[in-house]
Amino acid sequence: MIRRGPMAFLAVAAAFAALPALGVPPYVESFLYLVFFWIALATSWNLLSGFSGYFSFGHGAFYGSGMYTTAVLTARYDVPFVWTLAAAGLLAALLGAGIGAVVFRLRRLRGELFALLTLAVTFVVASIVLNTPIDGGPGVFLSGVKVPGFYPSAGASIYVFGVGIAFVSLFTAWAVQYSSLGRGLFAIHDDEDVAEVMGVPTFRFKLAALAASCFLAGMAGGIHAVFVTYVTVAETFSINVPLFVILMSVLGERATGWDQRSARSSSPRFRTRS
Repeated sequence: MIRRGPMAFLAVAAAFAALPALGVPPYVESFLYLVFFWIALATSWNLLSGFSGYFSFGHGAFYGSGMYTTAVLTARYDVPFVWTLAAAGLLAALLGAGIGAVVFRLRRLRGELFALLTLAVTFVVASIVLNTPIDGGPGVFLSGVKVPGFYPSAGASIYVFGVGIAFVSLFTAWAVQYSSLGRGLFAIHDDEDVAEVMGVPTFRFKLAALAASCFLAGMAGGIHAVFVTYVTVAETFSINVPLFVILMSVLGERATGWDQRSARSSSPRFRTRS
C-alpha cells in the first residue's frame, strides 16, 4: 500500500487536472480551485500543528508572505509567474524557520504561548507590508499577469496549479507520516520531554516540519494571488485565514486517532542513539 502511494497520488491528481478538457463550466473550475486551495493550506498546517501538537495561529503570515512575494515579483518586476512560486515558498519557509529557530529553543513557549506568539507574527508581518513599499496601502493588481497555458483559458490553468499544490501538500504529509520525521513528530505530540529522553531530535524535527509547512503555504499563497488578481493587506492577513485552516484541520481529526495508529503500526520503532 505504501509503495503504491506515489502512483495513486499522481493518478488522482492527473484525473482532476484533466477536468477542464471535459468541458467543465468556469464557475465549477473556480469552485474546485478553492476546494484544492483550502486543502493545501489545511494540510500544510497539519504538518506541524497536527503531527507535533504545536498549535499555530500564524499560518496567515506564511501564506500572506508567499502571496505578496508572487504579487510584487510578477506585477512590478515582470518575473514569470512560475518562477515566483519557488521564491514565495522559500521566503515563507525562511520566515518560519527564523521564528522556529528562536521559539523552539525556549521550553516555556509551548501550548497557549506558542499559539499567541504565532498569531502576533501575522499582525507584525501585516504591519510591515502595509507600511512599506511592498504594499503601501493601495494593494497590488495582478490582472495583467500571464499564466502558463495548460488550457486555453487562464482560469483553467490556475485551476491546474491549485490541483498541483493540493496534491503536493497531501503527498508531503503522507510521506512525512510514514517517515522517521513523522514518528518523531508523533512522539513530540505525545510527550516532548519523554521523546527527548528517548533520543528524538525534537528541535530539528520541529524546525523541519515548520519549514515544510511554511513552504507549502507560501506556494499556495503565490498561486492564490494570481487567482484573486488583487492583493490587499486586509484580505491577505485576515484572521479568517488561520481560523478556517484550523477549523478544517480540527474537524478532519488533525492527524489523530486512526492516522497516527496506522503510521506507527506500519513503521519500525524510532531508534535511540547512545
